[in-house]
Amino acid sequence: MSAVLPVRDPGPGLASSLAAVRATLSDADELVVVDDGSTDGTPELLRRTDLGGLRTTVLTTPGHVGVAAARNLGLWRAAGELVWFVDWDDRWDPRIVEALYAAHLASGAPVVGCGADLVDQDGRRRELLGTVPRPTLLRGGEIGVAILDGRLRGYLWNKLFARAVLGEAPFPERRTRSDFAGSVERMAAQPTACLLPEVLFHHVRRPGSLTTGRHPELSTLRESLRIAERVAVLARTHPAGPAADSAVDAALRVFRYREWHLAVAGTAARAPLDATERQEWLRQALEGARWRDAVGLARHDPATAARAALLLAARHRYPAVRRSWVAARSAARRVTGRGGRS
Repeated sequence: MSAVLPVRDPGPGLASSLAAVRATLSDADELVVVDDGSTDGTPELLRRTDLGGLRTTVLTTPGHVGVAAARNLGLWRAAGELVWFVDWDDRWDPRIVEALYAAHLASGAPVVGCGADLVDQDGRRRELLGTVPRPTLLRGGEIGVAILDGRLRGYLWNKLFARAVLGEAPFPERRTRSDFAGSVERMAAQPTACLLPEVLFHHVRRPGSLTTGRHPELSTLRESLRIAERVAVLARTHPAGPAADSAVDAALRVFRYREWHLAVAGTAARAPLDATERQEWLRQALEGARWRDAVGLARHDPATAARAALLLAARHRYPAVRRSWVAARSAARRVTGRGGRS
């Protein structure tokens, strides 16, 4: 098994990340570190770090090329038949690779994923990023449905991939969502995928991080929607067994609201836009959004339905209303003790 770790100016946090990776991998695994043009002494730290006999390859890019190109380079160099992508500034259970590998052996699935969540710097959970109630083997078109409804999202770090699934250089060079664009159609085309219920990966939202500091462009969100529509076609026509049209329609509705209407509106609320730009983003978010869809969402994804209802009720006042809603939710979590450490 090969782990691919891209880094860019990680600073002193890299040492603890490397220790966590070493604690996760066995002596039979390999680590491929891709230094994406760091300027903070990372190459020297990597040369000095003793990973206790773990086979390690360090690649250095010619300048800063971005995380997508760094992952592609690491994937090209990886020798293992299975690949795990990990980000240095996240946290994970050291059992994650062992659990994913055992599920791969038991199921034969070329894609195996576990639960993940979004946490803050102090480890408090902010959002679940796809879970299932029990170990689940998806077949044929069920994979595409799970991608669309959020059980199998396009993140890389909570999955173990058979090397053949990804092909060569799958990740497009874009500022955000390159993992989604490079993985979901490939996953949807597989005969099986296995999901574990345990939350074993914690994606950390830090001030100044990619998650916090960069917002997707409208063109990127539109392309994500087009990719989702192609996944829906794969689900309806999968040679290993198509999914029912009703299941695909319901899942695509969930995706459209979560990853288009609400993603566009969320960017309008959070991004540093001027008043004219903000109103244009909100116009795009509201176009095509319907109350009857929010009602339909409630049967499949109550959380997304509630957020869609908030958007539809607030309309162009959504940024202010959302800020108030988020503040009230955070206050309620502090009072009730919810959102504790993961």
